[in-house]
Amino acid sequence: MKLSKLIRPEFLETLYRIRTVGKYQIVKELAKMSGEDVRSVLYKINTLLKGKYFYFSVDYSLSELGLKLVVVITNKNLMTEESSAKFMKFIKAIAYVFPNKYFYSFYMPVNMQELPNPLKIGGETTIVELHERLRNKTSFTTYGIESAFFPEKGFSKESFDKLEETIGNMISGLSRGRVCTRDKERIVFDAVDLGIIKELEKDAFAKQVEIARALGISVGRLRRHAESHVPYLTRGIRLMSMPLYPAALGSSLLVLTRSSSPDIVKCLCEALVTHPTVVSCAYRNDVGLGMVQFVVPFSMVQFVVEFLERVGSKYGFKVSRDALWLLNIEFGKRFTLPYKRWEEYVPKMSWNIDELRRVFSGFGEG
Repeated sequence: MKLSKLIRPEFLETLYRIRTVGKYQIVKELAKMSGEDVRSVLYKINTLLKGKYFYFSVDYSLSELGLKLVVVITNKNLMTEESSAKFMKFIKAIAYVFPNKYFYSFYMPVNMQELPNPLKIGGETTIVELHERLRNKTSFTTYGIESAFFPEKGFSKESFDKLEETIGNMISGLSRGRVCTRDKERIVFDAVDLGIIKELEKDAFAKQVEIARALGISVGRLRRHAESHVPYLTRGIRLMSMPLYPAALGSSLLVLTRSSSPDIVKCLCEALVTHPTVVSCAYRNDVGLGMVQFVVPFSMVQFVVEFLERVGSKYGFKVSRDALWLLNIEFGKRFTLPYKRWEEYVPKMSWNIDELRRVFSGFGEG
């Protein structure tokens, strides 16, 4: 494959450590970290972006932003519920769950204990609260760049054998004192920082001048925030989609995992997101509960579930057989995170720049 000859796995994986804002600033940082010249790195990045091989987004810490993820799976279509319309501004994603349910993911303030009234959900409903979310960071060193392109590589038993080894190494590290995730001191941020992250969710390689223009602020102000706040709020550039995903025929499998140890679930999530078929994982900080999203063909659903059950029996976690959902990912609508003032949330595909400027006017110059 032409791309694998041009770009090495280590180059792609270096992106996961990049917390810089702006395409050319990212290129300079990549050149420094990889030991290559800037012109060569820029050519590789332009090749990746022009070929649309991957969709790059930014990964960020929900807890650092004072948010948590609430997943609602119900047989009720909440989009037609007038009483719940005020809560739609928190929506992160919507999808259809086979055969007759709906999937909604919300971002809510972390100190909100439960979904507030008048959102009354009846019928067959499952609500899961999660505190952190990890996006895909496929280990191309382990699985090869071809795993992102070819079903026989990404969906292969061999790749899942390597995943089992990765899970074992991650969880076994707990006995050696390894900490999978670290709690950091709370970071100061404002709506400008959230606006920057929101733009990076759309395009991790957006130029600084483009982001500043979209947010209605000066490039100088953008740079101050990009240097002082954003690196502490983000985890780096992550993959949101790969050429492999259309081969799954639009199906996405959601699986709940449980363990008596929250640390085991956190390590499990860190291991799972290294696999090309895993879009994201999320987990609770206080109990051993996690959720993983696979993009696999329907024919592989049973294999994936049995794989997790077998590996879980070795490493101390279980799969909830009564909490498996198959989503139609092509039906889904995606939105980005809310701003600090929740009532000002604007859906991803309909940015109201004048409204955002009004929001920003309520904060200092940073």
